[in-house]
Amino acid sequence: MADVLFWPPFPTRERLHDQLFRSVWHFLPFLTKFDRLIFPYAGEDYMLLDIDQVLNIPKVFLGKDYDPAIGEYAPRFQGKVKLVQFTNALPPDVTANLHGVVVWHAGSADLNAVPNELAARTGCEICWADPTLVQQETLGLIKFALGLSLKDEIDRLLSNSVYLFFEHLKRWKDRPMSVFGNGPTLQQVIEKQFNPGPTLRAVCNSTVTDARAMAHLKPEIAFAGDPVQHGGASLYAGKFRADLMSALNADPNLVFITQLGFVPYFKAVAPPALHTRIIGVGNNRDPQFNIDLTEKFYSAATANIFTMLVLPVAFTISKQVDIYGCDGQEFAKATKPWAHANEGDYMGKMAVTHRLHPAFWQRNFAEELTSYYGDMEDIIAVAEKKGIRVRNITPSYVPALAKRFVPNV
Repeated sequence: MADVLFWPPFPTRERLHDQLFRSVWHFLPFLTKFDRLIFPYAGEDYMLLDIDQVLNIPKVFLGKDYDPAIGEYAPRFQGKVKLVQFTNALPPDVTANLHGVVVWHAGSADLNAVPNELAARTGCEICWADPTLVQQETLGLIKFALGLSLKDEIDRLLSNSVYLFFEHLKRWKDRPMSVFGNGPTLQQVIEKQFNPGPTLRAVCNSTVTDARAMAHLKPEIAFAGDPVQHGGASLYAGKFRADLMSALNADPNLVFITQLGFVPYFKAVAPPALHTRIIGVGNNRDPQFNIDLTEKFYSAATANIFTMLVLPVAFTISKQVDIYGCDGQEFAKATKPWAHANEGDYMGKMAVTHRLHPAFWQRNFAEELTSYYGDMEDIIAVAEKKGIRVRNITPSYVPALAKRFVPNV
């Protein structure tokens, strides 16, 4: 085992606490895989800091934008966090056994030279995790933390998900499917109490937090895979995870499918009895969409839950797939994220992610929309070539869905 160094030195206790509590979440599943998280501190009040006290009574120091469950996990990190006083240089023992350096502030070229030098000298990894500058800082931290595991441990993680998928596939295979996005038209489905018929039903993302939607749709599969909204340290992500656990507890037939690297996080907050219903699918940059997970257990790495997970799984299961609630949006409005069911409630809760992960939202939404529209066209075309019938049941701006529109709602 080795150490993880945070860089640059923290100038204030507020900055220190911010990264400390983010780290409690990001390293929670891997507590036994590292020796120490090392936090250099350059503030004048170093002698007044007691890191074990912060970890022992975290709710005194944990900000309101964070998942409150982090306060329950923090005491487990006592003895695993080292605070070192920084004056002009790092003590030699701090850099002697490094797995990697987490750069929490990347705005200074001079300061960035230190992790680059350490990586060149020791071979350690660098994780660029500045939430104000790095769009995918949370995903980067998840990958970095997963890298603390040995290869055979990651192989077992994958093998377990493959086994569980095939076990559940026994009751899913060849049933017609109804898959639900969480666009505004999903609300019409719920309000009109529309009956999708005797189909295997799947929902995604924030729908698991909507008790009315879950009660009406009675899904057997739930999908999510966003690093910030589902795998992050925010209050919103924590609420999603808590609601997901409640849904899994309430329905023994419900199975959760996510990205493979996220599985340790969801299992870390789930009781062992639920672990057999948490599955992770790997992904890669293969230009061709894989729609048969029984042949290759990975999907194409895209930026949308439907093209990355929902449809590859649905097309693996069924020859008849009906799509609801994938509204897309007009290109003229593609300067912001698209709308969702229960929009006012959704955006109010999402505000915390903008504060904790500002760089994540500094995106070219028009470019993402164009990519999503192209991916939907491509993956449905692959499915139809294999004899899978795809219908879109609710109105949509997505061209691939608009031309397959069969209105029923």
